[in-house]
Amino acid sequence: MSLMRLVWAAVATIVATIAFVVIGVEPLFALAYGLLAGVVALLTVLRGAGAGVPPSPHHRGDPVTRGSEISRLAWGFNPRTQLAGEIVARRARAVLRRRLARAGIDPDTQPQRVDEILGSGVWERLSSRKASAADIDRAFAATDPDTQETP
Repeated sequence: MSLMRLVWAAVATIVATIAFVVIGVEPLFALAYGLLAGVVALLTVLRGAGAGVPPSPHHRGDPVTRGSEISRLAWGFNPRTQLAGEIVARRARAVLRRRLARAGIDPDTQPQRVDEILGSGVWERLSSRKASAADIDRAFAATDPDTQETP
């Protein structure tokens, strides 16, 4: 806070006190009203001075956040029919495509091999609107390296 701002607040206090005395208010009350006017002037000056100061990092607005991927996937299942929504099926296809690529299998060019690994028709159901939770579980279990049986 600069000295000039304090001077303006003091001038406002003196001018208000003199104005109240001239109007006919008792000197003690005029001084009280003058001090009140000075405080209001000081607060107004201070409020205007804070406009150039950027807000602290704690007071900045958080960016808009959406739910986590897990919660979006959970809302993608229809609990009544146990069918997966488009978001779930798309995410499952992407994960399965990566897992199959690690095994050297392309679902677009080798559909018979994909059916051998995932089960008959599972990839087609994941590509349509008929993907069920059981299909996704079966496909993930078949491609998960931690759950595969070793001879």
